[in-house]
Amino acid sequence: MDEITIGSWDHSPSLPIPLDILFDIIQHLPIQSVLALRQASKGFYAITRLRSLWALLLRTLVHEQNIPIPSFDGKSLDFLSALELERLTCCALALRSNWTNPDPDAKREVDFYKPTEPDSRIIFMEFLPGRGNRWLISVTMNAQPRKYVIQCWDVAVLQPVCIAELTHMEGPYGGIVINDDPSSPAIIVMQSALTEILTIDFEEDDPESAFVPLSVIDGIREIHLLSGSTLVTRRPENCGEVSIWDISDQPYEKIQLVNPSLLQNDRCQAMHLCDDYMVIVRQKTVELYSTIPRPNIIATPGAPISYPLAQHTFHWLTETVNMSKQVSWHAARSHHPSPINIVIRFGSVYPWPVNMLHHFVLNPNPLYVPGRETSLYNLPYLMQPTPVQTIGSPVRLFAPSSVALGRYGTVLWLDSHTEDWAGPSDCGQRLAGRILTATGGFSTSQHGSHDNMIFRVRDDDLWNKVAVDEESGRIAVGYVNGSITLFEYS
Repeated sequence: MDEITIGSWDHSPSLPIPLDILFDIIQHLPIQSVLALRQASKGFYAITRLRSLWALLLRTLVHEQNIPIPSFDGKSLDFLSALELERLTCCALALRSNWTNPDPDAKREVDFYKPTEPDSRIIFMEFLPGRGNRWLISVTMNAQPRKYVIQCWDVAVLQPVCIAELTHMEGPYGGIVINDDPSSPAIIVMQSALTEILTIDFEEDDPESAFVPLSVIDGIREIHLLSGSTLVTRRPENCGEVSIWDISDQPYEKIQLVNPSLLQNDRCQAMHLCDDYMVIVRQKTVELYSTIPRPNIIATPGAPISYPLAQHTFHWLTETVNMSKQVSWHAARSHHPSPINIVIRFGSVYPWPVNMLHHFVLNPNPLYVPGRETSLYNLPYLMQPTPVQTIGSPVRLFAPSSVALGRYGTVLWLDSHTEDWAGPSDCGQRLAGRILTATGGFSTSQHGSHDNMIFRVRDDDLWNKVAVDEESGRIAVGYVNGSITLFEYS
């Protein structure tokens, strides 16, 4: 096929529409219509094979709509062919169409890891960001004898396989956190009697040798966030300060974040670290701190202390909080902060939490000047979260529940709602979700539905954890008996 040029198209007497105007028209067509257009004539066949067209469609239909691209993994678009750009565009839109369907169709479902020990249960699950979007981290707790098994699974193969395993049996266990920076060698931090920083040797043949220690920090603390070479912890005592550590070489405490207005043990629920500031959501407050170390006004031993630049107080205590910065093409282009989605299930005066999820958005401050130091006079966010919507999510007394929130706005939850498919019942669960938008309402899709996406239902209460990877279209569900089920939608 001869390569068509803009000049030959623009000067063709039978095809009088300028190519740039034709591109403007094509980008408003459904992708199926674009593919059908190439069958209309040789000229349209050539046009719909142009690299410039597919680069435009990938940008306008996918990137600008903040839609994840399966198997993209940070590739440079400059080196991709027209066919590769077309495949990425079509795969991203096909996944989005299925993902936002009220009844998404799982292309693959596989059960794996069924421990033989009694009283085993999944207590943590999370996909590793980046790295080919193929790794899932799980933690299983066994009651008799008490032990914790941390495992890394390759879920890109036909039958997921464990490539790394670490068993913790002695001393206290305070959980793990996953590094949100896929380029960092430090992948996991585990809290026991020490704070242990670990990496994973993905090429190691022996799973029990694949978790490799990098460094340790003495003492017991709460671990909350790991981002690149920065670790954020909190002292477990009442009014325990939040500490920011540099773990790039020999770990040391860079700065302490202290809120003197908190006189009670107000635990940290979620955190977001970016550049020179940090957002912390506690049980009843949202706080913003500068993370630039400065000498203390009154000389004291230890790390410099930073106090809140701004804070907001909720009317009720939070039971669970999930927080994630929304991927925003337009914010990235303008170098402004992206909106932050916050999904909260509030507590109540009863032994069970409120049967609703509340979606808030922390909106960027329109007066913020990027590149200028964060201060009381240059705050990146408006500190009063904007309420956007409430989502009905009933949870029976003592029934397990879980929430996962992705960077592209997908919120998934496990709850006890059964009325739509089984009527009122004293057992049963659903795995449901929505696409959140920072401006309120719902993301648009070809289905035009404002309903939840119902991914799965069951007639018992065996699910207890959920994890999501929007870029690969995968959902993992953990069970109270220690099993894991993987669903793929791409």
